[in-house]
Amino acid sequence: MASTIAFFNHKGGVGKTTMLFNVAVEMGRMGKRVLMVDLDAQANLTAIALDDAALTALYPPAPAIGSDTVAGAFAPLVSGAGDVTTPPAAEVRPGKVWLLPGDIQLTIFESILPGAWTESLAGQERGFRVTSAPYRMIRDAAARVEADYVFVDLGPNVGALNRAVLLGSDYLLVPMASDLFSLRALPSVGSSLDTWVRQWMTANSVAPPLSFAVPVGLPKVLGYVSQQFNIYRGEATMAFSSWIDKTPDAFKEGLLDPLAVHADGMGGTLADPAAIASSTAKVGELKNFHSLVPHAQTLRKAIFELEADDVIRGGQLTRARDSEVQFETLCREIIART
Repeated sequence: MASTIAFFNHKGGVGKTTMLFNVAVEMGRMGKRVLMVDLDAQANLTAIALDDAALTALYPPAPAIGSDTVAGAFAPLVSGAGDVTTPPAAEVRPGKVWLLPGDIQLTIFESILPGAWTESLAGQERGFRVTSAPYRMIRDAAARVEADYVFVDLGPNVGALNRAVLLGSDYLLVPMASDLFSLRALPSVGSSLDTWVRQWMTANSVAPPLSFAVPVGLPKVLGYVSQQFNIYRGEATMAFSSWIDKTPDAFKEGLLDPLAVHADGMGGTLADPAAIASSTAKVGELKNFHSLVPHAQTLRKAIFELEADDVIRGGQLTRARDSEVQFETLCREIIART
């Protein structure tokens, strides 16, 4: 069964979607089968993964919902006509990487989730059906493509959709920019997850007999990835290094400590494997790739897939090729921790 990893931080602008896409492509190059799921209503992951022809075919004129997107999958629940469906996964790299496309209309499904959460806590069947819909859709799609990993892209908020998705995930991976506000976002993530896990345990204790699967609601912390820092003579520049130095303690206090009180049912806690890693909760680090990022996104490529062209030449091409070492190292650590 695939391991589902949610890429999430309450702080936006940390390079989350770029990291997810590049890690997915690198995992594919390493022989893993990866399903990407775009559950950020901005659908940036979909925009950088699929070409223009595929995007045009996916989305009808506004404000209609694309039937082959995640919003289309949830539409029967929104209308009351049925249950969640599973959209076809778009092949991003043949036999290696797939995508469940996002949609701005995902916000319509999110609007019914707060009510469903209340219904779940009251032991009502529909509440569980709606709340578990992302989990069931992801699980079915992963089985169809025989995925080893599912990478879920989430928006930077602690709203109802992210609550449902995180409770259905096996692991949480936190992309971190080297700045003050990334650190300040951590207590929000930790306290929200602590509350959600407790409430879902309560909901499960009063659940009626159900004919569908619901998540256990025990997401474990994989760790964090430091990124977007500048390098000078092989080291992070001083402006970034001070925040990098503060990250381990801030991550422990803001996220690991609140989740360490929850058992994972396997002899550990939800703070694992980050809390028991051999050296640090840091899974890896990625430097600032500057102009290589938007150029790669325009071409729908990973940074390390870039070839020489009118924009990428000489030293930049070397940096693009060398970036694969960083992503491969990150992938190997993810594999080891899962």
